[in-house]
Amino acid sequence: MLYGGHDDGQPCVVTAPDAKLITGVVAYGGSVWVRPDFRGLRLSRLPGRLGRAYAASRWPLDWGISIVAPVLVEKGVATGYGFKHASRSIIFPGAPTGALENVLVSVSAAEAYADFAEILVRQSLDPAASTSASSASPSLIDIIDTKTSSEGVFQGSSNRS
Repeated sequence: MLYGGHDDGQPCVVTAPDAKLITGVVAYGGSVWVRPDFRGLRLSRLPGRLGRAYAASRWPLDWGISIVAPVLVEKGVATGYGFKHASRSIIFPGAPTGALENVLVSVSAAEAYADFAEILVRQSLDPAASTSASSASPSLIDIIDTKTSSEGVFQGSSNRS
């Protein structure tokens, strides 16, 4: 959170009740910056969902999380990112710019899959979308199985065989 060596030895105070609920395989989605002339086009809704979709395709995902500024929760931006829960607070009292309060936002795996399906259905109903998408099955999630690696292959393994 405090890059450039500013995080060395700095405290982090977590009082967010949801932090105790988040266990298992967790995908953290970082920040996104959108050029000012492209803001307001809802482009920030895509990267987090794409990241969670990729993580869910590779690992048995339990949660997707991020840490956002309170204003992003208040304005509904975090909901636009696909997060269903917001829990205050994560505070960095020793931040170079002063104490920073953040909010833990999260989405369970089941909620993330439902969000993916909703986005795909919405896309298939868009008149600008291709007509082939409209013939998709109403059930977009048939099997939730994200164990794609063979036995003995672990996250971070440098063996490319």
